[in-house]
Amino acid sequence: MNPQVRREPRPPSVSGLFLAAVKENWRRLRTMRTALWLLGVLSLESIIATVVPQEINVPQTVADWRTGEAGPGTVVSDVIDLVGAYDMYASPLFLMTMLLLFTSLTACLVPRIRGWWRITRHSVPPLTRHLGDQEQVVRLATDLPPDEAHATVRGELADRGFRVRDGGPASPTSDGTQVAAEKGVAVREGGSLLFHLSFYVLLVAIVVGQLVTFEGFVGVVEGESFTDTQIGYWVSAPGRWFGPEDHSGFQLTNDEFRVEWFRDPQFGGTPRTFEVDVTIATAAGETRTATVKGNSPVVVDGFKIHLLGWGYAPRVIVREGREVVHDGYLTTTVNQQTGAFRGAVKAPSADPDVGLDVFLIPFAPEGDDGQPVITGAPWADAPLLAFRSYTGDLQLSAAQNVNTLNIEQLAEGPRGGLRLGQMVDIGGDVTVEFAELRRWTNFQVSSRPQAPWLLLGSTLLLLGLLPALYAYRRRVWAGIDRTPDGRTLVTVVGRAFQRPQAFEEEFADLADGLRAALDAPDLTPAPRDEVAPR
Repeated sequence: MNPQVRREPRPPSVSGLFLAAVKENWRRLRTMRTALWLLGVLSLESIIATVVPQEINVPQTVADWRTGEAGPGTVVSDVIDLVGAYDMYASPLFLMTMLLLFTSLTACLVPRIRGWWRITRHSVPPLTRHLGDQEQVVRLATDLPPDEAHATVRGELADRGFRVRDGGPASPTSDGTQVAAEKGVAVREGGSLLFHLSFYVLLVAIVVGQLVTFEGFVGVVEGESFTDTQIGYWVSAPGRWFGPEDHSGFQLTNDEFRVEWFRDPQFGGTPRTFEVDVTIATAAGETRTATVKGNSPVVVDGFKIHLLGWGYAPRVIVREGREVVHDGYLTTTVNQQTGAFRGAVKAPSADPDVGLDVFLIPFAPEGDDGQPVITGAPWADAPLLAFRSYTGDLQLSAAQNVNTLNIEQLAEGPRGGLRLGQMVDIGGDVTVEFAELRRWTNFQVSSRPQAPWLLLGSTLLLLGLLPALYAYRRRVWAGIDRTPDGRTLVTVVGRAFQRPQAFEEEFADLADGLRAALDAPDLTPAPRDEVAPR
């Protein structure tokens, strides 16, 4: 007899360990908890993309951060570069998070959709071997034969939207039949699926929207135009997939800006009318007029044009001798505290450069002493153009605000004030003329093709919430048997898995319907163990 040889357990192979790790990670990835964590990481990356300048939009700012001339310093900039945060939406970190999130959501939703489809198509309510202790119980006695009572109960439940199933006795001591019915499981689970599917749609819309969207801002003086091109905007923020060829090339002309004011002491300075008439010419050769209001944008070739703001546009002419060194409209911005509109004139053609710091006071009537009275009112009934003059190097090679001067290398000259149509000599054979006063309008032009999908996702989210608030899963069983005196006994019981108060009312209504259909009064309630033998 050979002695038994004791064998040590064989250690798992490398391939087995790898396969087990893959299965475990896949199990974790397909859970909703993992999807929520990944959604949080994606939100954090989007916040970083908002805080950190993106190279595709502001390359010069990113270059300054990298060299340390601006931003938090070169060390932090190197970390930002390492994770790709200067171009977050194209970084491997963001793309990997997106891939994992979509994989997780898909792995969560596909099995649930398949399960819901099976429930909707093939699920039948379970039968019972005894009625047991249920939440709601009613016992009815009828003179109808058992088969007719069975058909009546079945028809009443089916008419009320229950999924019905016929079966055998409802207790071990009974020779009768039973009807099992269920309602609400497909609707409630379908609502949950819609709720989760809405996040899938919203996520796709938001992410794709960041890639294909466009937003641009431009100011247009009355009587002038701008064309929808890549270089036609003051500031623009195109998505990564929005290229120069995606501009439609329409032309917008600012025909007239209208603003009317409440001039009484209580509402002085508040506009009552705020709108602009425009003429739009598309690249296809179509021309039309429209009025853009604050809450009423105009749509052109899929681009929405909103009216954001306005300002005064004084036309200032600067001459050096007989030569015009500057002639243009200033797109001034308003100081809310003083009511003055500020702009800057930059005339590099003069020798030396000439700069003017300009302040337009729209309503500055002359007082009794002949001096202007600064009222702060916004209507241009008595405009006054005040200025400070400078000469020297304007330093236009460096980026600067169009409405301010860099006075580091400028020498201050005379100051003055001009009424509309006046001219003044500021020395050095240089004259300044306040030639005309118009208004300019600030337009926002945007293209958001993801908007219908965002609306769809929001609608799915609301539709998914409705079943969670109003639908509930409930089951009803009815046992049909003979009584000792030869009548038919119908015992109806039910239970709710959610919203028991609502089911109590529904069950009472069902009992009333069965009483009427069976022509059956209630029996005297029996002890619970007599209702359903165990």
